[in-house]
Amino acid sequence: MTESRVRPVAPWRVDLALSTVVALWSLNFVLLKAVLPRFHPLALAATRFVLVAALFELLLRARGVRARVAPEDRARFLVSALLGYTLYQGLFVLGLDRTTAFSTALMINTGPLWAALFLSVAGIERVSARQWLGVVLALAGLAVYLGPRLWAHGTGGWGNLLSLGAAVSWTLYGIVNRPLLERYGAFHLTTRTFQVGAACFLPFTVSAVAGQSWAGVGVAGWAAVGYSVVFPIVVAVSLWNWAIGQRGVGRTVVYQYLVPVVSGALSWALLGEAFGPWKLAGGALVLVGVALSRRR
Repeated sequence: MTESRVRPVAPWRVDLALSTVVALWSLNFVLLKAVLPRFHPLALAATRFVLVAALFELLLRARGVRARVAPEDRARFLVSALLGYTLYQGLFVLGLDRTTAFSTALMINTGPLWAALFLSVAGIERVSARQWLGVVLALAGLAVYLGPRLWAHGTGGWGNLLSLGAAVSWTLYGIVNRPLLERYGAFHLTTRTFQVGAACFLPFTVSAVAGQSWAGVGVAGWAAVGYSVVFPIVVAVSLWNWAIGQRGVGRTVVYQYLVPVVSGALSWALLGEAFGPWKLAGGALVLVGVALSRRR
């Protein structure tokens, strides 16, 4: 049997797909920030958890995947679920509730910075001089960006730290997942860890769900929730994986760094978010540092 090859397509189609992914992911930050006043943050997270878990299960069954988790992998599956979904989603929504859409997008996309640090400390991978330069620049950018907000003792500073914690949690999730990806495949692993993470997270949302004013969500609120369930996850991830198959990871991941930029532009246009010189300078340093710290 011959190995199947990815059928090449016109470069502009790949660029269009990746630009669509950036737009869908960026708009997700802005829409969730806009709809948060209608929700308790934990009630919003619980709603998305239930809908996404159900959608993943339908897609998994449609693909005919029936793989079971081996007993020796169950502990790693649980840790993966807790890091990637229970902790990450909780920190993400609580951070977004306390800071801006741009700040959340910027903090979430610092993953390569933490990956370089963790893999180096653990002795898993050697960090090059270029990556260390990126780490230093990104940390300096974070200091410039976060410093004024923390000194002001406002909720924005704490929201940024929560979003940064979400980025760290997601990075650790990716490291823990590495052996599992080879044995179970990306979609099965994502579905099952998401569902386990949801089951661990939902008990913490009971009070928020019970006290939520569901009648006050409105059509626009539910439309935003529906968008956040379908488009950033199903549509964007499918396009992203297709683009990686066409172009490779190294030439695809650079588009990820456009997400905070586009999120910032959308939050300025739609939410009236203000951008001062220190905020712009710190954000630029973070993005440059994260790009340099990315693994080859």
